[in-house]
Amino acid sequence: MGQGSEKPVGFEELEHTADVALRVYGRDLQEIFVRAAEGMFHLIGDCGRDGPPHFENDFRLEAPDRESLLIDWLNELLYLSEIQDVCYYVFDIHNLASTALEARVSGNSLTLHKRAIKAATFHELRIEEMPNGLEVTIVFDV
Repeated sequence: MGQGSEKPVGFEELEHTADVALRVYGRDLQEIFVRAAEGMFHLIGDCGRDGPPHFENDFRLEAPDRESLLIDWLNELLYLSEIQDVCYYVFDIHNLASTALEARVSGNSLTLHKRAIKAATFHELRIEEMPNGLEVTIVFDV
């Protein structure tokens, strides 16, 4: 990993009093969005990754700022996951700006439920610029 001050790229689960939280790291905004989605589905359960994905969804989102867009992205994924009982693990973001995104997500049936997540929240949400990329802490209502 190199220097001790470098943050890993990806996500880590954080202890939180009533909810569950993730700290997400990425080199750029797109990586933050992908890693946040990966982390959220890691918290929810295991994806059936045997073979190619069986479910696919395309969508477009708009929001007033990048923090709102991140929350809308995660909550849209939660909604799609719940109505189809799907665990998404392929996140192909075609276009991403600070206020809009277009994406295709793919996944398979959820094979193991770890916990139910009701929503991604705005609690203390702020995407921060760091020396080696971006960092954000996301709190989920469980």
